[in-house]
Amino acid sequence: MKTKISLLFFFLAFGISSAFAHALWIETASTGKKGQAQEVKVFFGEYESNEPDSAAKWFSNLKEFSLVLTAPNGKTRVLTSAPAVRFFKASFTPDQDGTYKLSVVHEVADIYEKAKIEYYAFADVAIGNAKINTVFPATAALTIRPDKHALKMGETSVHQVIYNKTPFAKQKLTVVNAERKAQPTETDAEGKFTFKPAQKGNYFFEVFTEDKTPGQLNGKDYEKTWHLVTYTTEVQ
Repeated sequence: MKTKISLLFFFLAFGISSAFAHALWIETASTGKKGQAQEVKVFFGEYESNEPDSAAKWFSNLKEFSLVLTAPNGKTRVLTSAPAVRFFKASFTPDQDGTYKLSVVHEVADIYEKAKIEYYAFADVAIGNAKINTVFPATAALTIRPDKHALKMGETSVHQVIYNKTPFAKQKLTVVNAERKAQPTETDAEGKFTFKPAQKGNYFFEVFTEDKTPGQLNGKDYEKTWHLVTYTTEVQ
């Protein structure tokens, strides 16, 4: 409930309807094994309050998202996703050691509150003795980039927020811990912030920014673009 209230004030401060304060995110285990299927779920809704929207009611063209898998060798492919009640599900079977990156970059087809909406979602899966995968879609204007994955409880990592290919300095963001409690933080002058999980479980990172450059989408004018990125990881 606290996050719903804080998000409402946050979005009202930007003149944004709370109806579009929802986020898109990916959930999967942070580690896997070669030759074993890895389950992936894509959600849309309120993460911290554990209220994903019904998949049947996702707005505009959101259900037409593409879930892209980038293998450790850099090859990419789109995974086939099927709707369940509260999410879309997919799977892949890793065949090499390294980090597999899952990503969604989605432009909403309709204009809301005179704004174009861009959603970005990321998650990593480590197979074997894996290095972090630094490949991000070129079309993603806003990203959250970890320097480690598959973290253990109490282990420290540094994440960097990049916006339009530049470190996003002094940018506010939210980290939701394993108990689904929001922990506001801010990036430093290099767009970085430190993450040290105190318990096992899933963690959720969210960054929002507004670009006031006007444009046109599908024959309709917009005055600004809302960028919203999430990164999810499982701490072991």
